[in-house]
Amino acid sequence: MIHEYLPADCRERIKDLLKEREMSQAQLAEKIGISESAFSRYLSGQTDKLSTENIVAIAKVFDVTTDFLLCLTDVPFTTNFDIEKLGLSVKAAEKLLQRKVDPTVVSQLIELPAFNRLIFQLAAVQRGVLDTGYQYMNEMFSAAKTLYVDHVQDHPEDRQAAKNALADIRALAMIRHEANMAGVEDAMRQIVTEFRKGADSYLAETQKLTSEIMRKITGHLQKQMNQPMKLQGITPEMMVDGIIHYLQETEMTDDQLSALRSDLIPLFTKPSDLAEQKMLTADTMQ
Repeated sequence: MIHEYLPADCRERIKDLLKEREMSQAQLAEKIGISESAFSRYLSGQTDKLSTENIVAIAKVFDVTTDFLLCLTDVPFTTNFDIEKLGLSVKAAEKLLQRKVDPTVVSQLIELPAFNRLIFQLAAVQRGVLDTGYQYMNEMFSAAKTLYVDHVQDHPEDRQAAKNALADIRALAMIRHEANMAGVEDAMRQIVTEFRKGADSYLAETQKLTSEIMRKITGHLQKQMNQPMKLQGITPEMMVDGIIHYLQETEMTDDQLSALRSDLIPLFTKPSDLAEQKMLTADTMQ
């Protein structure tokens, strides 16, 4: 699957890339042609922004798009490919674009090692390569049977041994269609096994990402409180504001974020607190 990063600002994205590529701030500053101190001030928030030339240079160093650095996308490289380059038919592309098939599942299947084997088997069936191969094999078995029959005529004492050998040959001689489909079915079983393993791995990765999101949210709340983290000091509004802060990097409008904030606050409020708020509201209206 295409690796996506957590929503972040430009500074956090550069820090993530530095950590991922095991590169120091000094090394990157040298590569893009600015002083280490100026670059450090930007990453620490002491200066507002980098020049366009610096952003382009950083994108080239890390081999990512400028849109990714500017947090306009969470995918680090360009994903717009020509249909002809991908080798997709128009109907296949339409199904993916119209979500008639789940593109995420399709991507996971294509990335499985066993998928290559399945495609090879299906392509071989289509070209008739396996048909021809097994036809030759069965012809060889037929010739072997003739030799056994001739041998028994000259050596009757070997009749039982020849009979057993002929039974083995008949078991080995496969119908061409069955031979082809056996390979396809075996590859499909392997895909199911690998897909199940991938699903377990994806679940573990999702849990890890969830933990990372919560770490960033609590970090944002900690800055807001400007004091050591104490869970009992966190209000529902503060929790929701922490979430909204990171959703601002998405394409959601201000109205959508505001509506979402209103919907989320009750989820972080204890039932007893909600009841108390309703009573206070009722008293005020009276």
